[in-house]
Amino acid sequence: MGTPASPDSASAEETPSPTTAKGGVSVEKTEHVSPGWAPPPEWLDRLVAEYTDKHEGEALPPGSEPMRVAQAILTLNEEDSVKTLLALRQSQRNDYTIDQKLLQRFDELVQGHEHCNMEQGEWAYTVCKAAGTVHNWSPYAEVRAVTLPYDDVDEACESFRAYLLGFFWVCVVTAVNTFFNPRQPGISIPNPVVQLLLVPMGNFMAWALPDWGFSIRGTRYTINPGPWTSKEQLFATIIFSGATTIGNFTGLLVMRLPIFFNQRWATYGFAIMLAWANQIYGLGMAGILRRLTVYPIEAVWPGNLPLLALNRTLIHSDNKRENVNGWKMTRYACFVIASIVFLIYYWIPNQFFAALRLFNWMTWISPNNFNLATVTGSYGGMGFNPISTFDPNVSGGDIMKAPFFAQLQQYVMRVVAGIVILIMYYSNAMWSAFLPINSNSAFNNHGKEYNVSLVLTKDNVVDIPKYKEYGPPYYAIANLFVTGANFVYYAFSVVYIFIKYRAALKKAFVGMVVNTLKRRSIYTGFEDGTTRLMRRYKEVPEWWYAILFSFGFVVSMVSVTAWPTQTPWYSILAVTGIGALLTIPWVIVESIANTGISTNVIWQLLPGLWWPGQPLPQLVILMLGGAFEQMAGGFTADLKYAHYAKLPPRAVFRGHVLACIINCIIYCAIIEVMVVYFNADDTLCRWDNKEHMVCAYANNIYSSVIFFGAFGTNNMFKLYPVLPWCFLIGAVLGLAWVVSESVLPRLRLYIQKRSQPTAFASFDRYLWKPLEAVFSTLHPAIALSGAIQWAGNNNLTYATLGIYLAWLFQFYLKRRYTAWWGKYAYLIFAGLSVGVAISGLIVTLVFSFGAGKGVEFNWWGNTVSAAGVDWKLYNNKAALSPLPAEGYFGLAPEDYPLQW
Repeated sequence: MGTPASPDSASAEETPSPTTAKGGVSVEKTEHVSPGWAPPPEWLDRLVAEYTDKHEGEALPPGSEPMRVAQAILTLNEEDSVKTLLALRQSQRNDYTIDQKLLQRFDELVQGHEHCNMEQGEWAYTVCKAAGTVHNWSPYAEVRAVTLPYDDVDEACESFRAYLLGFFWVCVVTAVNTFFNPRQPGISIPNPVVQLLLVPMGNFMAWALPDWGFSIRGTRYTINPGPWTSKEQLFATIIFSGATTIGNFTGLLVMRLPIFFNQRWATYGFAIMLAWANQIYGLGMAGILRRLTVYPIEAVWPGNLPLLALNRTLIHSDNKRENVNGWKMTRYACFVIASIVFLIYYWIPNQFFAALRLFNWMTWISPNNFNLATVTGSYGGMGFNPISTFDPNVSGGDIMKAPFFAQLQQYVMRVVAGIVILIMYYSNAMWSAFLPINSNSAFNNHGKEYNVSLVLTKDNVVDIPKYKEYGPPYYAIANLFVTGANFVYYAFSVVYIFIKYRAALKKAFVGMVVNTLKRRSIYTGFEDGTTRLMRRYKEVPEWWYAILFSFGFVVSMVSVTAWPTQTPWYSILAVTGIGALLTIPWVIVESIANTGISTNVIWQLLPGLWWPGQPLPQLVILMLGGAFEQMAGGFTADLKYAHYAKLPPRAVFRGHVLACIINCIIYCAIIEVMVVYFNADDTLCRWDNKEHMVCAYANNIYSSVIFFGAFGTNNMFKLYPVLPWCFLIGAVLGLAWVVSESVLPRLRLYIQKRSQPTAFASFDRYLWKPLEAVFSTLHPAIALSGAIQWAGNNNLTYATLGIYLAWLFQFYLKRRYTAWWGKYAYLIFAGLSVGVAISGLIVTLVFSFGAGKGVEFNWWGNTVSAAGVDWKLYNNKAALSPLPAEGYFGLAPEDYPLQW
């Protein structure tokens, strides 16, 4: 495998013919040019100067050739440029991500030079540049900052050394992350660290390997095609990135270990089948969704952009003389400095001055004031604190992975949800005042943590007499609110997304069928710059992904029927149908705002409804259903990442499939090693394990499976009867929102006809226009996702610093200093990620395994945060109200739900 001497062409008419432009640079012309038109040479020189010297707006991505960029942009004459801007304005009218000021500028340009108060020549250059930029590159500044408007089809990508390094890190990362994940504290190898190591390893292989190869049909394949390239770096990154997903090991431990379900039959054979079912199923679904969430330009997938920025920076050097808003620093130097700064700074709030990490300074005023701790506390409180942390790793580390409008909407809704939770708590809704406000634990009717072992038989079935004596589990109000909000969110998202995006859905799924039958390109109907460049590579046929999807379906069916899982075969039909239904809105929202729809709650709810009192099927469906959505979303993001990087689709398909197979083989083998090595004394996943392999997440999974599976959803709904109504509330709200988007503009016209001109002008200016400006940029599905980010001691502390940083970097600097933002912003936060990852690894190795084991820095700055009620709330040792006179709260014993 190596670099082919000629590109994989889809067809002759789709392959651009190269032409030689000024400076001897080979430029790829596409069919999307104005026939017989060429830009004046001075336009090309001016555009190059704007990107390299004057920086009037933006800076070029690392590795760019300025003249090639200019020639790739300036391909449309004035008339075609106006048509292009009008078409974009129409196609992106419902695009939440695109810069609205940019669209307003386009509205002015299409009306001609006189309307813009510009000379004809200046207007012509401006409109041709604007149209060429959005049509041949991207309408989004964040995408232009990390991608190129041209492609080198001869650049090495799917090479022997890329596969070798990618699979090496799959093996290492899977083994380390799986083996040490159950440990407290855990050890893991973060993706950014591997990206850093890939560069010197790739360069070494380019230097050390011989140029051995062979030729087939005029194409030469070699193990060393020359210098290590950015496409090889990106391809190897895609291969190993899936290895950070540790798959089903958590559920498999719960199924197998004696302290949980003790299912001895769940050995390597079952584990590997279930693992492949999950991974391959998700990959097949991702391929099916390509037309919906990969090829549309509005599917930005902002979470991919920092990854692309870092990889390009690691491979390509900058012009050291370049001056961007007064900064002459190269991208690489910026990244290194940021990494060093955050590597050092990490130790201050995490080791030496812990009070800065969760900065609950307001509670220091009166540490034992319950109300103050409940409202402002950072540990067990709600975190309503304007200065809540000085650690960007707590809040703000991911702000470059989502647009500001999405982060702002989520934050506002998070605040609103927090206020609602406080009102419910202080009004003692659903007995909440007898419990901590923000905990994910289950409690008995005395306010103590629920001991599920007191009501279970050896077969993990509820012992009714013991249950009648002990009572059902109760939940903190934040946990209940999030559960109900999830139900609202599921129903709202399905209704809203399927109606709002019905045209895109129809285009995607009808196009998949029609194009398959007519043997047309899968890119048919998508004409943006990146997609046109991708036509040069052989496509992955629909039936390849259909085979993967069918394989995942069959293996899932075999997994639940060939072993005694107690799970009916037809449950896989439900997993497939419901999983696909929820995955579609999940990937649409994720592609816009980097926030998805967690389906874990639904896969706890439904099995508890179908098979009450049977926790084992609950666990199986939780593993299969949750992984279906997560893998589909993760692989879809990878496909978009490859699309941006212009990697050959068939290479990405091969890399994905092989990486999935190796990943599953290794982590299932590591499970066997863990069970043998760490469970010799039967303490694996127990709090007294001498190696600290306590499996905190596995214990949480076990608890949730017991509460929903053993107790059953019907009993949960009888205890909290408002929960099932949340589905109806969500569906009605979704339908109402869609209807309002259609009806309200007509309402304005109706009011205008019925009102006096002066009265309507005031109404329009002071009420309608401001509301329209707000609601036109409000994406309700994205906003609602902010309401579910509570419980489990996850509070406003983990978002407040982030919203400040998001405003600074994603709004102010992006608009005011666009060139600086495009060059440095992603690298600053990439440095944050790498510095924190390295420091975190050092801290774990030194203070958990090395010379610093057991060392603590006991001084006021490390103890003050945990000195009051806030810490007690975090540890479930405080509540608003004492127990009632009868000694318990909740239902009377004769009213305990018994619907099994």
